[in-house]
Amino acid sequence: MKLIEGMKQLKVIEKKMTHNTERINQYASIVSSERPIFGTEVEQRKQVQSLIQANADLAKEYLDIKKRVDLTNLQTQVTIGKETFTIADLLQIKRNIALLMKKTYQALNDRQAEARLASVRSQPTGGDKPPRVDRMYDENAKYEGLQYWQGIEDEIETRLEVINATTELLEL
Repeated sequence: MKLIEGMKQLKVIEKKMTHNTERINQYASIVSSERPIFGTEVEQRKQVQSLIQANADLAKEYLDIKKRVDLTNLQTQVTIGKETFTIADLLQIKRNIALLMKKTYQALNDRQAEARLASVRSQPTGGDKPPRVDRMYDENAKYEGLQYWQGIEDEIETRLEVINATTELLEL
């Protein structure tokens, strides 16, 4: 089973369990004046128990597939540029690390100092040189960092589709 098939199977199992739960809710009780949907109370109890067992079996299957997906994500390595990552690393980068790192580089700016400088300019100074903003970072490094994280984010997006479609789930 390919990784993408495993992930799709997890969603199918979730839908089946939800459907079974709805049916359990419908069949779990009756009004004493009603006739059981399945003919007799014994049959209706059996049906409810059968649905509970079906969900228990589906839960076990779900956990087995999920473990295989997780194991595959942790052990399958992918090289992007000169760096090697696991699929799990790529997912974390895609979900939050890339955004946090882009924000890190975007924080390299002089807005705060410019705002403080504006308030200082309105006050008289006794010095010879007027105050100015000095950057405590390299502007080129900022743009290189932003480009790197945007590039890796874009590369991950395109590579994950191929990886998920071609990678076999590992056995436990």
